[in-house]
Amino acid sequence: MPDTPTISVIIPSGDASRDRNLELLRQDLQSQSLQPNEIEIVRGVSPNGRARNMGVERTTGEILVFLDDDVRLGTPHILRDLVHYLQADPHLGIVGTSQLLPPDASRFQRICARQIPRSQSPIVHELTDSDMVTTACCAMRRAVLDEVGGFHDRILRGVDPELRHRVRQAGYRIAVIPNAWHYHPMPATLRQLLRMAWRNGAASAYARRHFPDTVLYNPEGHVATFQAKRSLLQRIGGNLARLLVDLGTGRWYGLLYGLAYAAGNVLGGRTASNGKSAP
Repeated sequence: MPDTPTISVIIPSGDASRDRNLELLRQDLQSQSLQPNEIEIVRGVSPNGRARNMGVERTTGEILVFLDDDVRLGTPHILRDLVHYLQADPHLGIVGTSQLLPPDASRFQRICARQIPRSQSPIVHELTDSDMVTTACCAMRRAVLDEVGGFHDRILRGVDPELRHRVRQAGYRIAVIPNAWHYHPMPATLRQLLRMAWRNGAASAYARRHFPDTVLYNPEGHVATFQAKRSLLQRIGGNLARLLVDLGTGRWYGLLYGLAYAAGNVLGGRTASNGKSAP
């Protein structure tokens, strides 16, 4: 393996606690077989693209590792493996890990994860090109992020797919590394789930109105090739089809999520501004 590059971990956080999960995540990082050179927690900055750009500016590492403050790392070799694959293939733009529910997830959270797209992704056993790489846990070379112009710092949601799209346009691959995963929780209650759906819908409407080029399709599962930009009619048709499937198959939490998302998209987007969406 080439000489180990310097590594910066960047974690946006609203309150630098996230119900004490951030402390546990720090412990996960301390247990990694490859230690980062610096950990930068960006507190109280929104939108999250702006927070990540700020973290990048405050750090100097050649490899940038992005984590959400509510995740936990699944193995002690995640940083080592992320760096290994980036060094092994210069055509890799972003690498990330599979997403699982925490082992202590409730029955409600497990049902929601099965019914709501992109809530989890299966562990892979070989390097797999995928659109399921997210800033919940991923890494990229600083030079690549600089090349594509950093994170979009104005949109409220959808920062990850927007960055992935630009990285692909620059000619790089995006892949999930094998036998590596992080844990990411679903909302713990129905109220929290519906609030998340509303806010995501409102943020999508805000992006469509002010930054239409950032509204992109996100496929379910480890898909590498797809049509990223779809017409409004295609997007509406896809959402309606999903609602009908949820209704026909009794996926009630998926249906409620979809309806709350649609309501937020129609109503909440009118008031989404300044990095926040309507409650």
